[in-house]
Amino acid sequence: MNYFGLSDKGQYRTENQDCFEILTVSGGVLAVVCDGMGGVAGGNMASEMAVTRFVAFARAALEASDGDDPADALRQAADAANRKVFRCAELSEEYAGMGTTLVAGYWQGDTAFFVNVGDSRAYRMAKDGIVQVTRDHSLVQQMIDQGEITPAQGRHHPRRNIITRAIGGERFVTCDEFSVPIREGDRFLLCSDGLTNSVEDAELHRVLLAEDSAEGACRKLVQEAMENGSRDNVTAVVIYAVKGGA
Repeated sequence: MNYFGLSDKGQYRTENQDCFEILTVSGGVLAVVCDGMGGVAGGNMASEMAVTRFVAFARAALEASDGDDPADALRQAADAANRKVFRCAELSEEYAGMGTTLVAGYWQGDTAFFVNVGDSRAYRMAKDGIVQVTRDHSLVQQMIDQGEITPAQGRHHPRRNIITRAIGGERFVTCDEFSVPIREGDRFLLCSDGLTNSVEDAELHRVLLAEDSAEGACRKLVQEAMENGSRDNVTAVVIYAVKGGA
């Protein structure tokens, strides 16, 4: 695997409430992106805390099982991150109401495993097209599902930033789980909505296919988000499936 991550506070925010991490564990690549909310202090705290707790738990679980049950490790890690953030918000008036989105993936062998809570996304890109692997937990997605608006209308809806599920929002959270086969040449993206609200899916696809390296793709995507006037923090983590493994 060839991988890289990049996060930028953007042109209009004074703080970066996004957080990410990438590492190799048990012969695979583990990555997570969180987009915090709940005021400047709360958003920063929530995303950093969730990433730290998620990675620590997932790494321990994957190493203990030698990577035999990645889906369970990711699910339990999301639960652990939720408990950590919820408990901190519950005990501290300063951080009351804080929370964060979470999207994470683990690439091992011929399969990629994902979990998500909120509207940070995972995509798979190939020559034959782009697929959004995860599904948003958001008000706009509910409206699309109910036929009230189209996906195109949802991209510019004034309430597109309202999410319906978050890490730390409740004592217990349900994460969605996905798995997809890894094919030679596949290119994967984990990102916050600062990217997807300002760069069209077709352009995400074009950039990832055009760039030779994960680093080049990350830098180009963040640059395009800034050029398109993104008013949010922007985070992109890119993983290229290449022959020879991690």
